Amino acid sequence: MAFIPSPIICNILSKLPVKSLARFKSLNKLYCSFINDPHFINAHFKNHSVVHGDLCLILSCIEHQNLNNTTKIHFFTIKDNEHAMIEYSMPVSFDTYHILPSCNGLICFYGLHGSVHVCNPTTKTIVSLPNIDDDLQRFQSCGFGFDGINGTYKVIKFFDPHKIEIFTMVNGSWNKIRYTYSPCFGFQHHQPPVFANGFFYWFSISSSIVSFDIGKETFETISLPQSAVNKDKYKLYLVELKRELCMVDLDFEDKKRVDIWIFKSNEEHWVKLGTIVHRSEPIDTTRPVGIKANKKEILLHGFIKGLGHLSCYNMETGRFRPINIKGFTSHYFHVSQHVETLFQVGH
Repeated sequence: MAFIPSPIICNILSKLPVKSLARFKSLNKLYCSFINDPHFINAHFKNHSVVHGDLCLILSCIEHQNLNNTTKIHFFTIKDNEHAMIEYSMPVSFDTYHILPSCNGLICFYGLHGSVHVCNPTTKTIVSLPNIDDDLQRFQSCGFGFDGINGTYKVIKFFDPHKIEIFTMVNGSWNKIRYTYSPCFGFQHHQPPVFANGFFYWFSISSSIVSFDIGKETFETISLPQSAVNKDKYKLYLVELKRELCMVDLDFEDKKRVDIWIFKSNEEHWVKLGTIVHRSEPIDTTRPVGIKANKKEILLHGFIKGLGHLSCYNMETGRFRPINIKGFTSHYFHVSQHVETLFQVGH
């Protein structure tokens, strides 16, 4: 058998799906050491985080099992063929949960009574964040993101406008952020903070947008687009698209129009990404969750005619194309863009 240099083996392996790598790990110790190496894990993520075709999506739904007094979280992936494949199902304590968007293949979800969990659905691993004394005080919301400066994942918890706490996964301890209270930083609780490109963003109680640098742990404020200054703030929604902050304006009288703005952080100004118009149905409960590689179609998730709905909106033709998910029957689910990774949830 011809000798194959290690760099070539690593390069080949880094292009394979995670599930294939799991099988290779059992072949021999050399492959296992390659695949577990942090440099390889990063290289694998970079190869698979670039969208070449259709989006990879992860759907999550919650099942309450009253007889066992437990809750199950189910994760499904959808790729090119629009067929839902079950990835991971896990029992957790009985509670009402909010599931946050996928970040580098990891997903954070938190319960109404204080529990916070982070999992990798692809590798089927999960960690529950430790409780602290302040968990006796019910927090309002959570955010999850990656600190590229320090190479770690962080969970941000909002207790009230005066208090924010950070959990840093690399050292397993809660770090409390103390800052002089200002109304321009206060958290307005109508949606969780959005993570994009190294920052958490949320609406403040003073009707601006707060940006929190996850690495430097510093605050700034961002003005709204001029057209949204006098809008109902509860009809404005923040999302992350293509790793950039976007704002969705739902404040239109007929409820059949949505404006999407994208924040250019380098230039510190808003640019209108586009307008979505439905001719017959209200779309005020619809949210964009992804942009296809051709940048012509926006993936939308929301409720149309009372049912959970996934569709693509073509920005050029103005037409909607429903996505009929095979193998998935629930009308109530969370969905976000996703990439399968080897990242460990405990580091």
